[in-house]
Amino acid sequence: MKGLGAVSIRPGIKDRLQGVGDRLHNMPVSLRVLIVVALAMLVVPTTNAYTLAVATSIVTYAILGLGLNVVVGYAGLLDLGYAAFFAIGSYTAALLMTKLEWNFFATLPAAVVAAGIAGAVLGYPTLRLRSDYLAIVTLGFGEMTYVAFNNWSFSGGPEGIFPIPPPSAFGWKIDTDTGFYVFGVILLGVAIFFNYNLGNSWLGRGWIAIREDEVAAEATGTPTLRLKLVAYVFGGAWAGLAGAFFAARIGIVGPTSFTFTLSGLLVIMVVLGGLGSTPGVILGAVLIVALPEYFRQFSEYRLLIFAVALIIVMLLRPQGLWPRGRDQRVKALPPDRDWQYADVRPGSPAMSLIGERSHGDQTLLALEGVEKRFGGLVCVDKVSLDIHRGEIFSIIGPNGAGKTTLFNCVTGVIRPTRGSIRFNGRSIQGLSPHRISHLGLARTFQHVRLFRDMGAHENVMAGMYASVRTSIAKVMLFPGRVRKVEVVKSREARGWMTFVGLGDVTTALPYELPYGDQRRLEVARALASHPQMILLDEPAAGMNSSEKLEFSKVIRAIRDLGITVVIIDHDMPLVMSVSDRVAVLDQGRLIALGAPKDVAADPRVLGAYLGEDEDELPQDADLDLGAMELVGEGLADDAAHG
Repeated sequence: MKGLGAVSIRPGIKDRLQGVGDRLHNMPVSLRVLIVVALAMLVVPTTNAYTLAVATSIVTYAILGLGLNVVVGYAGLLDLGYAAFFAIGSYTAALLMTKLEWNFFATLPAAVVAAGIAGAVLGYPTLRLRSDYLAIVTLGFGEMTYVAFNNWSFSGGPEGIFPIPPPSAFGWKIDTDTGFYVFGVILLGVAIFFNYNLGNSWLGRGWIAIREDEVAAEATGTPTLRLKLVAYVFGGAWAGLAGAFFAARIGIVGPTSFTFTLSGLLVIMVVLGGLGSTPGVILGAVLIVALPEYFRQFSEYRLLIFAVALIIVMLLRPQGLWPRGRDQRVKALPPDRDWQYADVRPGSPAMSLIGERSHGDQTLLALEGVEKRFGGLVCVDKVSLDIHRGEIFSIIGPNGAGKTTLFNCVTGVIRPTRGSIRFNGRSIQGLSPHRISHLGLARTFQHVRLFRDMGAHENVMAGMYASVRTSIAKVMLFPGRVRKVEVVKSREARGWMTFVGLGDVTTALPYELPYGDQRRLEVARALASHPQMILLDEPAAGMNSSEKLEFSKVIRAIRDLGITVVIIDHDMPLVMSVSDRVAVLDQGRLIALGAPKDVAADPRVLGAYLGEDEDELPQDADLDLGAMELVGEGLADDAAHG
């Protein structure tokens, strides 16, 4: 299998294709739309009606694919009943034109809204489901829609609705192959414009973050359920637009046009072209529509052929034929000297949110009797402690002591069985992780959880969800204004990356970085959310001694910004050198709390680490942790003297 993965495409060709994809990804949306429209119009001069009919079908599939790309490509939600939204848009336009005699152009927004509402109706109760369960529900929705239209006499039943009048306005009627094709290309251009604006904004980053790692997305402040619902609404709206165009072009709408086969072909099209890639969707539409026409004698085997082709693509090019390009626009920002650290100093605009939140009692995080049980297993046992503003607080303990479980309780990943958790004087127990993040509590994870399909810079930008948001209407209609906000936040993201020592890896994908740099990147992403407190779960794992020395400086620098730091780590020299106070957990219980020197000499701590009862410890048993403490003091002195 390793050999198969290595023969994807010759490096030279692959690099050129990736370069083309990157340039298109970073091209202004207006220019991108003009290129697509110009290329599509090359078909118009032909006098061959068959060619125009195939080209118009490609345009229809491309509009559908852009909608499904929002749901599957961006948000990662497998939808096997997408043809249902296409049907709703088609029937809405057809019924309004035939029953109420509406003009086609008046039915367009109605079809879009009807399909978008259908997306909300499907999404709201079902988006808490994941993976296979969600796919089954969407499959069922598609079949229910088909059966409903097939048995509803008002919609014509199995015979459908016909004849549907052609579009007309101001004495101009679209009733030729050329006219429908040109009109379809215009609609495709509109769809590309909106799709590009959504995908290259905070909304697109949120969707991709959900697709890559839903838990990490929530921790960075992304409201996953809300954004999934928005994805379904927009996916349905795109299908409604294509459905209205389809109804007017064909002149008849029947249930047999909206079967599961169509939904399957659309999923294949998006995956084949490349998840989240607009050019990939268009390429997929060309392959799905044009190839069966070219090989018409094999039409009955087309699903089998597409399935085999999809398997081959997944083996040789898992990101698709035309994958989503990396965002290279960050390279156009001013040089480091113009903004380095400017956005992350105390008192700067980026830090104002921290300053506004940092008020009230000295205690920032208060835990009282926190307990977490998994059945009969007690992972956290009645832990009570206070963490003060502006301190570096460490939590240590043997493996399985409940440290990460305690972090998960605090950040909302899991709910404690009982107890009280208050942050900045407010109870946060029962809040979702993204709401806790918005209150100013950020975290990293024990095992690095970065968004693999985002560049390093985009990962940090994903952490700014709460501060970078603008209205969805502004994102769609006024991309220039949104871009100005993006540039400001992009500069800040570069600042945070420089702050943690990653200034030169902006476009690298996470898996291309050394493990230590991945840890730093996760810290930068957490800092980008403007937290009052940051919880670092084994942040120095995978770093060598010199990297740990540099990272200890970063930890102190974070505290100097006014951010409280809480650390879980097994590296005693690091913990002892940077911590103001240390808490020790053993088997879920808090057994020691105090200054590093006092904790290092506590017999209960020695017993927990050495696995012996306190009374059975030898007289010189404190030498192990005492030596760690001395090493830690030396590390602290080294850091203080640079």
